[in-house]
Amino acid sequence: MRTAINQHARRRSVDLIPRLAAALPLCLALLLVALPADAGNRDVSGHYERNAENDQASLDVTMLPGDRVKVDGVALWNIKNEKYGPNLGELNFEAPLTDDTVTWHDADGYSVTIHFSRKALDVTEHEVDGHFGHNVTFVGHYVRTKAKAD
Repeated sequence: MRTAINQHARRRSVDLIPRLAAALPLCLALLLVALPADAGNRDVSGHYERNAENDQASLDVTMLPGDRVKVDGVALWNIKNEKYGPNLGELNFEAPLTDDTVTWHDADGYSVTIHFSRKALDVTEHEVDGHFGHNVTFVGHYVRTKAKAD
């Protein structure tokens, strides 16, 4: 009786190995999903875009030495206006990256905060009248479309 039980147990364990190997990719995928969404002060360089019905914006982010980033961006509003064209605004600054966040202040009181996650970023701003063209804003959720800015 013991021999039969041992043989059955061995066959079951041999059958179990391929099943475990097949489940391994799913386990790894679940672990990756469970990782924190923050960028973790990694290289956040890339080209990021935000598109909406009547406005759009893009940001090119480049990591610099010393946990600093360079940000170049263009935002457009009223992109469907064929007669007069869109209103636009531009960003161009360098600032430190701290806890996945960059904040920059301009002399006129305008400020922008960029929070990076794994493959995206979110922008908030303290707007000042006249800083950009009428209704132009960088506020919103951006998706990284290229790992490195051109």
